[in-house]
Amino acid sequence: MKNQKKRKKLIIILLVSSVVLLAAEFLIWMRVIRLRQDQDVMEEQESSEETQESSTEEESSEISSEEQVSYPAPQYSFQTEEIVVEVPGLSKEYTVAWVSDLHMVTDHETADDILAEDLEAVKARYDFFQTPDGVHGEELLPHVIDFLNYGQYDGIIFGGDMLDYCSASNLELLKAEFDRLDKKVPVLYIRADHDYGFWYGGDGFTETAAEQMHKEMDDGDNLNTKYLDFGEFVILGVNRSTKDMWPDQYSVLDDLFTKAASENKPVIVATHVPYASKIDDANAVTLYDRSMEIRGKVYYWGGGSYIPNDVTTSFLDKIYRQDTSVAAVLAGHLHAGWDGKLTEQVRQHIFEPSYLGSIGVVRFVPKDEGEK
Repeated sequence: MKNQKKRKKLIIILLVSSVVLLAAEFLIWMRVIRLRQDQDVMEEQESSEETQESSTEEESSEISSEEQVSYPAPQYSFQTEEIVVEVPGLSKEYTVAWVSDLHMVTDHETADDILAEDLEAVKARYDFFQTPDGVHGEELLPHVIDFLNYGQYDGIIFGGDMLDYCSASNLELLKAEFDRLDKKVPVLYIRADHDYGFWYGGDGFTETAAEQMHKEMDDGDNLNTKYLDFGEFVILGVNRSTKDMWPDQYSVLDDLFTKAASENKPVIVATHVPYASKIDDANAVTLYDRSMEIRGKVYYWGGGSYIPNDVTTSFLDKIYRQDTSVAAVLAGHLHAGWDGKLTEQVRQHIFEPSYLGSIGVVRFVPKDEGEK
């Protein structure tokens, strides 16, 4: 009997021990699973963080790459025509490039818009418009774009007559080179008569067709967007300035003047054809004398073939008036440089033509508040 009790007691002890061992093993197994789960979570977090860091580094690299785009130095040695324009209220300097009167010719054989009888006249124009060292417009334009990209300007103005005439070939090269411009730099292209005109042939070719071709350029040749707003001042572009202004064009410019005045922004006027000086005798070299020397006639608004109509006169009054918001006028067209005053308040600078290998560089600087 005693042996049976001892055997039962032993069995119970063994069973309890087995249960305890199983429970211990279960707890150890659960602990191992928990540790593995924790490790998996940590590895996922680390992997996620590494992915985010990698992504951030890639994004940072992309941004850095965009910001650090470097353009090659131009291979042509341009003559830079640098001027300083003082503008009231500026908090810093701004630098803007000016290119005009390139008079590019690319046509050397007959085409749909270049007839056989036009080739002699086209060749004469091609030979005339070249730099002193013999570089023609079609060869010079890529160097112009390289110069503009390399200079990292705050803005670029194309002041008209980039083409000697509008043809499919001329505009094709102009568009291709404009597409290479740094897209971060704002561009103002004011067209003139040679940009739109088709002087040497092309039966049935019309100015309307030329205008449509220009609308396919990046800027869309949109009258409502011909300005550069730098926040502290604005440059207003006068398109087709070889002709009298029509009412719709005046209305757009008048609205821009009104907007600039409401925001207390000084105005710079960019035009192809210059304006007459009201105090020409006070200039070191009169605009009249310079115009007669270079062109043999009055080649600016206010005389000769450029007698303004009522609409154009209304626009010019915005510049000539004593309380004008215009700080300066920038122009081309004369094919020679000139600098002087239109009024006591407003200075005008006419740039040398780019077909001679010249590019204008305008530094807009704060005007001394003590100056009148």
